Amino acid sequence: MDSYTVERGGGSRSRNNTPNRQRSRPSSGNFSNNDNLIQTAIKTTAKRSSSTQPLFRTVTWILIVLCSSFLSFYGGVWTGLQASSSSTNNNNIGAPTLNINDHEIQRRVEKLAKQKVKEQLDTLCKQLPKDDLSSIYERGSSLFTKSISSYAKGLARVSKTDLMSEFDFGVPPNADSEGIDALILYNKHDSLPSNENIARAVRYEDPTKPLPFLSAKTATETMNVVLMANPGNTRQCFALVGSQYQSYHIQRWMRRPDRQGSLDPRMPLKLTSRAWTASGRQEFFPPKEKHVKSHQKKLLTYLTEAPDIKVRLKSLLEKIHIKKTVVVLTCNHGQSELLMNFACSAHSRGFDLKNVLVFPTDLETKELAEGVGLTTFYEEKLMASIPKKAANVYGDSTFTSVMFAKVLCVQLVNELGYNLLFQDADIVWYKNPLDYFHDKSIPQFDLYFQDDGSRQERYAPYSANSGFYFVRSNSRTQHLFRQLIYSSDLIDAWNSHQQVLIALLGEHSSVFGLSIKIYEKETEEFPGGLQYHRKKDIMKKIMSGESKAYIFHMSWTNNKDNKLKFFQQMGEWYLNEQCIGKQVENVVHGSLVTDCCSAKPLITCHYKDKPSKIPCKDSPNIDAKGKSFW
Repeated sequence: MDSYTVERGGGSRSRNNTPNRQRSRPSSGNFSNNDNLIQTAIKTTAKRSSSTQPLFRTVTWILIVLCSSFLSFYGGVWTGLQASSSSTNNNNIGAPTLNINDHEIQRRVEKLAKQKVKEQLDTLCKQLPKDDLSSIYERGSSLFTKSISSYAKGLARVSKTDLMSEFDFGVPPNADSEGIDALILYNKHDSLPSNENIARAVRYEDPTKPLPFLSAKTATETMNVVLMANPGNTRQCFALVGSQYQSYHIQRWMRRPDRQGSLDPRMPLKLTSRAWTASGRQEFFPPKEKHVKSHQKKLLTYLTEAPDIKVRLKSLLEKIHIKKTVVVLTCNHGQSELLMNFACSAHSRGFDLKNVLVFPTDLETKELAEGVGLTTFYEEKLMASIPKKAANVYGDSTFTSVMFAKVLCVQLVNELGYNLLFQDADIVWYKNPLDYFHDKSIPQFDLYFQDDGSRQERYAPYSANSGFYFVRSNSRTQHLFRQLIYSSDLIDAWNSHQQVLIALLGEHSSVFGLSIKIYEKETEEFPGGLQYHRKKDIMKKIMSGESKAYIFHMSWTNNKDNKLKFFQQMGEWYLNEQCIGKQVENVVHGSLVTDCCSAKPLITCHYKDKPSKIPCKDSPNIDAKGKSFW
């Protein structure tokens, strides 16, 4: 144990019990003794800084030394002045005296004492070991102990809204984020805020104070973002495992049966697909042999025919593109009414459809599309497996077959170096959406998607709608859509290319830095089925012509028949009755545009509980608990 001295009043006692000589009264010699005392404390501190002793012991002794110095100095000066005053009065009776009362003496003593303590404290701080601050970080605080110091040094709060505004993660933010904070976990002490007081608060050194609230701009050199929720509202936790090889994926463990079934607290935690729901439904599973064989057959045809197809397609794209951009659609005969309605409504509003390219899956649709003024590219060998009839419901076998055509047309155009807007046939334009995406003032991403609105686990974290999206052609997006083509077995197995595409978006964002922007549900420019069925206020603005919408997408609708009816009562149906479900030879008497397209919308009421251009109060409900839109 190091020997050190502590003075009390006018005397002192050594730690090793060596007696000190008593002084009759304080003198100026006390100042040198105090300096020696402080120097001894500094040396003791320096020796201890490299040991495992907590720093608070060093600080405690520094305070003891300062207090002792202050008391010694204060007492010495006070006694000296009193003694001097008494001696002067006794030896110089009748001589002139200074008129100094006790209060003035005390004031001067306190001033001198404070000045001396400040000088000693400044000297002491300058001589403290430079690694003291870092050593306390290494030892940890009451919350951030040494055992987690390799990956957790501090914690702070940041407004979720501010954070997602400062850093656009691309995912659709929830509208109800007001008053919600994000947590920032710091991994190294030199990543903590530079302000010492804030840094101590971040380290939670004072448990009586809440975690500090910081600006979203106080970012570190790197930032890993984890998007959190609790699907199924389960009893959930997050395990942060430090001092481990870095992972950019989240493992999901659940107490569940081996094959199927809902959560069971009696079961052990098991590694689980992220798309296993709390109710026991498995959304992600490997393709079966029949899916693989179908995929291999289609892929072989594609790889065999692709070189020749690209030559012919490139020649066509060079003729129709505008600013190196085209609008891409695909359609079979069963959905051709929706495609024709898109063209007729666009003609009614005066849009130039020069750079709109349709990939029909059959000759009937090719003829109809060209008849209403659309350019087509038809490749029979690639489209031979796709049925001509309309899908009965979302996700049936016909619906799934058409998904391959959706992937194919995007991949081919993108691979040839053209930006593209892909859209389903069930869309109408209010304004040309390419004007929006060509605006250089919007944030630049590789892909832009309409928000689907669904928050099922299988669509996490993007919920991208695969029926309306814009793609910038570059090496990242080209690789993405090649991988999507190569994953058509999963499209067959999962009955959804949307689900497969979203899974690839997450992986390619992590691996290649693919940047993705999903326009949140509340975005007025790109409404769809979610707004139609659930957002009455937004639909009121669209019906009155007060909306800023560029398009409307009739998604979230089970079948073509309902899409047609909803468009009719919205005032967005422009296809004459005699052209619905027909082939060209059955309807053409002159021009297809003249015979089939109406210059004005053909409004018909069907359901009073769905948005309509005119009041449909006398129509029935379609939903069991539906309320009148008007």
